[in-house]
Amino acid sequence: MKILETDRLLLRTFQKHDCDAMTLINQDPKVMEHFPAVGDRKKTIEHIERIIKHQEKYGYSLYAVEIKSSGEMIGFVGLLHRTREEFDAHFMPSTEIGWRLSAKHWNQGYATEAALAVLDYAFKQLNLSEVVSFTVQQNKASRRIMEKIGLHHSPDDDFEHPKLAKDSPLCRHVLYRLTKKEYINER
Repeated sequence: MKILETDRLLLRTFQKHDCDAMTLINQDPKVMEHFPAVGDRKKTIEHIERIIKHQEKYGYSLYAVEIKSSGEMIGFVGLLHRTREEFDAHFMPSTEIGWRLSAKHWNQGYATEAALAVLDYAFKQLNLSEVVSFTVQQNKASRRIMEKIGLHHSPDDDFEHPKLAKDSPLCRHVLYRLTKKEYINER
């Protein structure tokens, strides 16, 4: 089911047939550099099943991103409702905007284009009051997208991810936020 459309992209609900393309993305060490491990087919299937259930429960989720001109599925961009049961952090519960695209499609503006559409959808259609995004401190590419779409960073919001070992280089995370009021005022 189509959810959003931009000049170059179609964002739609995930289907089980997206597993092959998403598995390849999840197995790419470059894409997964800022995650504890690369994904395999089984974990990818489980992730897609959780995404589909999330859509059914909340009416939004992560969306498969297709290039309109080719129909190629290149990853996902979308929203997740996050809870303290997943992990305890000072900003929970919250709605997170996130993305993961194949490395061959990086630096072409696709993630920013899709994320801007999702952010607009979050505030204007879903009427969310705030959206957050977080990543490991050294993930400059994702941080740049967060800034391009208008999210704001405060070092006071940074946190140690409770699901990672304190001595892991991935433990320290940055948090970016944007409220609906800020979004409306900045547009």
